Amino acid sequence: MISAGVTRDLEELIGDLWPEIYRFVYYKVQNKEEAEELTQDAFKRVIPKLQEGKVEEGKVRAYTFQTARNLLKDLWRRRGRDPQMVDLENIQEGGLWESTREERQEEKMVLEEAMAFLSEDYQQVINLRIVEGYSVKETALKMGRNPGAIRSLQYRALQSLREILEERGFFHD
Repeated sequence: MISAGVTRDLEELIGDLWPEIYRFVYYKVQNKEEAEELTQDAFKRVIPKLQEGKVEEGKVRAYTFQTARNLLKDLWRRRGRDPQMVDLENIQEGGLWESTREERQEEKMVLEEAMAFLSEDYQQVINLRIVEGYSVKETALKMGRNPGAIRSLQYRALQSLREILEERGFFHD
């Protein structure tokens, strides 16, 4: 039997994570109903693992994102799309724009998957500088740091991202 405290903790966790997971899934499928269903399915798979204590406390967010990614991969396979691993050199050399829409979607998914393993500061600096296109100065203001710290943080964040991709076999040298 699960105690009321554990149930309350699970409800709080789900309440905190649900919007994040939903946004991630919606970005991939671009369909509200499908995103809601996949998000719900992800939590249906995660909750029993949490209740059984099979997920480390500090890894719940990453585990939930991984579950959602796996559901997305399953969906794409059922639709006849075979997800492929990303080749960052291809992306850096402009190959991303020569890809099909599905390949670009998969490349983005792999990058987002790797990003989930970065610290919040690393994620934030990459999102502000690279994804949203803010200048170093603007990013420094938004993050409450000086421009030199932002340059250094961005460098370290990209190095960490590369290492994560290499460890998971997504980066082909």
